[in-house]
Amino acid sequence: MAATDGGESLAAGHDPAQNGDSPRPRERGRNPVQSPSCGHVPVRLGEIARTFAKIGTIGFGGGVGMLALLRQEVVEKRRWIDDAQLSVAVAMGQMLPGPFVSNYAEYIGYELRSMRGMVTAHVSLMLPCFVLMLVLSMLYFRFGSMPIVAKLFSGVQPVVVGILAWATWSIGKANIRNRRSVVIGVIAAAALFLKVDVLLVVIGCGVLGILLMGKGQRDKGIERTDQPKSEVRGQKSEGRSEEGAGGKLRMLSLASLLPLLVVAAAVPGAWQKAGELAYVFLKIGAATFGGGFAAIPFLQHEVVDVRHWLTMQEFIDGVALGQVTPGPVAITGAFVGFKVLGVAGAVIAYLGTFLPSFLMLWGLIHIYRRVQYNHVVQGFLSGVMPAVTGMILTATIFIGRTAIGGPVAAIVALLTLGLLLRYRLEPVWLILGGALVGLVTV
Repeated sequence: MAATDGGESLAAGHDPAQNGDSPRPRERGRNPVQSPSCGHVPVRLGEIARTFAKIGTIGFGGGVGMLALLRQEVVEKRRWIDDAQLSVAVAMGQMLPGPFVSNYAEYIGYELRSMRGMVTAHVSLMLPCFVLMLVLSMLYFRFGSMPIVAKLFSGVQPVVVGILAWATWSIGKANIRNRRSVVIGVIAAAALFLKVDVLLVVIGCGVLGILLMGKGQRDKGIERTDQPKSEVRGQKSEGRSEEGAGGKLRMLSLASLLPLLVVAAAVPGAWQKAGELAYVFLKIGAATFGGGFAAIPFLQHEVVDVRHWLTMQEFIDGVALGQVTPGPVAITGAFVGFKVLGVAGAVIAYLGTFLPSFLMLWGLIHIYRRVQYNHVVQGFLSGVMPAVTGMILTATIFIGRTAIGGPVAAIVALLTLGLLLRYRLEPVWLILGGALVGLVTV
């Protein structure tokens, strides 16, 4: 695929624009959806599903930890997109409400296979952690706390630190290409150390990229600001295919509601509870910016203080389960929904959390494609790319402070980093090994 050339160029540390300032417009990684007339074979939906399901199954460490795995799978290993396109995913994901990592996955899925790819990527990424949270919720409300889960996670945490350290090194080689990108990366890391909001850091570094680009460099780095005719034709074809897929997706969405309707009809008072759940989680999903953790205080206020669906101890335990499972901590909503209305409640809470940002991203992608060749947009992305390195570096340090509590954890983290740098092992084996270490040493 053509994306391979762009990905290899970035991975090797070469500047696509040949001047060290900004990526060249679209030559850095065309995908089959955007240029169907060029003879590229589209990525199969089954392959997208398998890849994102794998990431969703082993994606410990929150959004940043999953970002590292996303990059390894879709940029380095499969060459579906390049680092520039991943930076677009990060920028868009940070601008929207809801969990960041699901926004990243949805953008990548859309780049690969339009709306079908967007839906496939999201469902495949989130299904493993949703099912696991559902099982843990059932066990919790039946048996109480589960110490074995804490033991397993205590061994996984230092492995996540090693993976993040490796991702910092790998992404840094691709995105830190000159003194200006070093400055932006350092500023991003320092701002996050000072607890500046991540969205403000991304926007600030993007603006800094525009300011530091300079007029001459912008003119040199951006060959055109209008869309190539071949890509316009590709997008028209894509639009027609989306119209055909839209009816099927709407039918599928309606069909997925049938089990909820059956449960609601069978349980007295379920309609009111279902409506309240939908209202609470749609509100949180649409209005909470800053990632999954930003939703925690809003969720606590609604479900503990206002509606008394959970006790404070149950809520704390639910947040803890959201952190020990793979995926974003916002999956805690499924825990709350299960307590209120069983499996149907978990599904309602999940949809309310993730549906608003999904729809917003779909609209934002169409806006971006109209302006992506503009020199201001290119300058913004040239600032976001090194900022991603600073973000992951900061997350490595913060998570490391908590995860590494003794010599065994430090050895596990260093061993993970060494094995990834030397042998490029699959992270899934390292995570399983870390879980085993936690089980036998804690």
